[in-house]
Amino acid sequence: MILSGETILERLRAGQIFREGSWDEASIREASYALRLANDGLLVSGEFYEPGVPYTGSYISIKPGEIAILSTVERLNMPDDLLGKIGLRLDAALKGLVGLMGIQVDPLYGQDQEDERLYIRVANFGNETVKFLPGEHVFTFELHEVSGIVRLPSPPKTPTWSRLKRQLASQDDSSWSYVTQVQSETVQVEGRLRAEINNIKDYLQPLVMFGIFLVAVTILGVAIAVIVSVRDTPEVSVPSWVTGWGWIVLMCTLTIATATTAAIGGFSVWRLAKGK
Repeated sequence: MILSGETILERLRAGQIFREGSWDEASIREASYALRLANDGLLVSGEFYEPGVPYTGSYISIKPGEIAILSTVERLNMPDDLLGKIGLRLDAALKGLVGLMGIQVDPLYGQDQEDERLYIRVANFGNETVKFLPGEHVFTFELHEVSGIVRLPSPPKTPTWSRLKRQLASQDDSSWSYVTQVQSETVQVEGRLRAEINNIKDYLQPLVMFGIFLVAVTILGVAIAVIVSVRDTPEVSVPSWVTGWGWIVLMCTLTIATATTAAIGGFSVWRLAKGK
């Protein structure tokens, strides 16, 4: 059975669930409690902020693809007949935040530690940086009744913060997800491919221009050869404009076209030689 907000308040006033002075009546919902974000006990942008060491920024920011550890203002003092279920509030989930943690808080959690809170590992799978103010409601906490006898573990568990740091110490980079690393490598590969494509374009362009130059020179050569051969043809067999001034104009035009084509071809050869 899930506890209602009214029952949660009764339990809180009896000194259960959270330690006195760490909970807020305004955080009680219809059938859950909205956990508040602490400004210490954090892992943000690869930097640890020990419990008692406040975060220095105005906002707790989690970049796209980044993994962080957040903690709660509330200190736990769970009774033996209740267990908790942690979840992300809708506003945080819509920003792209995803929880990377076990969702269950066992009965008696926090009873053997004076300052035990919840530490929740999250990842930002959204496209924008997620920002939270300290004290903001980020997580939801449901309380379920447990039947039967529950006893404290023996020996007592190591404080959660110490266990977190020990586990994360073996990771190369505990603040970035594999998805982000793959995305970063993909961007690098795309950049290299783009550079190679540009190099190929720069290399092929002068080759294409040189090919056009060769074709143009060949056509001009054929045209000149045909026109020159006309000189050996009797005048009565060719148009009158091919003789006299028409002949001079035609030859000048072909000469200019040949020179222009040669200039273009020479420029192409120069670019090809320079490797641009």
